[in-house]
Amino acid sequence: MKKVSEAVFVDFKAGYSKAFRIIFDAYHQIVLQHAYGFCRQREEAEEIAQDTFTQLFIYRDRIQDGESILPFLYAVSKRIAISHFRRKIIREQALEHIEIFPKNNSYDTQEAVLVKELQHTLDKIVDELPQQQKKVFILNKLDDLSYQEIAERLAVSKNTVKNHLTVATKTVRLKLQRIMYVFF
Repeated sequence: MKKVSEAVFVDFKAGYSKAFRIIFDAYHQIVLQHAYGFCRQREEAEEIAQDTFTQLFIYRDRIQDGESILPFLYAVSKRIAISHFRRKIIREQALEHIEIFPKNNSYDTQEAVLVKELQHTLDKIVDELPQQQKKVFILNKLDDLSYQEIAERLAVSKNTVKNHLTVATKTVRLKLQRIMYVFF
């Protein structure tokens, strides 16, 4: 692994793609191996590495010096690997749940249509939230990030995250209750 020079780091912080490419080339293999240690699948490790470097570029202003890049990459790749693992478990549980029920049942078809409509409605409700509430809601409820992780990502306080999430959750719950009342 080659060390990133101060000039490259300054250019990276300024957003120059050439400097980012140098950093990517210097650390990609290390991050890929780190991610592979979590998931043991090459494609998934590649995806985690890509997401990690995307986060590095997005949050480059938070990196203090060239020596902080690798610890940042390690921490972010671990968090992303854990999120991928959680999503994978949820998908597997959902598939197991689907396989339990008979496949050729008209009730299942009606239920599937209802679930799809409710999902569409939920997506629409979340889209209508104010921008910051929407971000916080998605990061917490869908990406399963903690208040602290969201606060760091959005550069706001934990209390701000808590307040946004409380209001967003109440709004979503109320709108869904109204819709559920109409459905049933």
